[in-house]
Amino acid sequence: MKRACIWMLILAVSGGLAACGKKGANTDKYFEKPEKVIEGLMAAYEMRNDSLYAAFLAEDFQYTFEPQGGDSVETLGWGKEEEVLSASSLFNTPEVESVRLKLYADKPRPAEGGPGQEGWMAVPISGGQLVISVKEKEPTVVALNRQEIVLRQAHSSPKRWQIVEWHDYPAHGGSTASQDSVHIHDGHGAHSESTSQ
Repeated sequence: MKRACIWMLILAVSGGLAACGKKGANTDKYFEKPEKVIEGLMAAYEMRNDSLYAAFLAEDFQYTFEPQGGDSVETLGWGKEEEVLSASSLFNTPEVESVRLKLYADKPRPAEGGPGQEGWMAVPISGGQLVISVKEKEPTVVALNRQEIVLRQAHSSPKRWQIVEWHDYPAHGGSTASQDSVHIHDGHGAHSESTSQ
């Protein structure tokens, strides 16, 4: 739900959409494994690179969220086109000086799904933070809820992982948004850290 509010804020600040984002360094490494895709998402935000962001999303990508206080019947969402337009608007708004996305990711696990979803992986996200710095204003800091990102290997290249589904769930209790790095848990209580830089 918070992401929908963020996009409304972006559209209000930007007054519309701008052209595509910046190109950058070699990004092939971000497609090698599901956990690398999560790192790549954060890098795409920091670089404000809408082309890279779009490349992480499968053509049949779906983003879904349950409104806070709603029931599971009220699941809302959109597809790749709307997601890329929203991100592009954020990345290319002249008043926005920087954007930083932090996601606290657990170790990838096989996704629960039906026929045709064999080999898909799910990355549980325990929370995160989105920081948007706008000229001459205090940064907007948004604590992100629990999420799940579902990935599969791209049809065109089996060595490239892409996001098929991104589920955003209502907040249940506290958030880990005050942390400063992405935590990859190994499922045995230990974890490794990597920053989005």
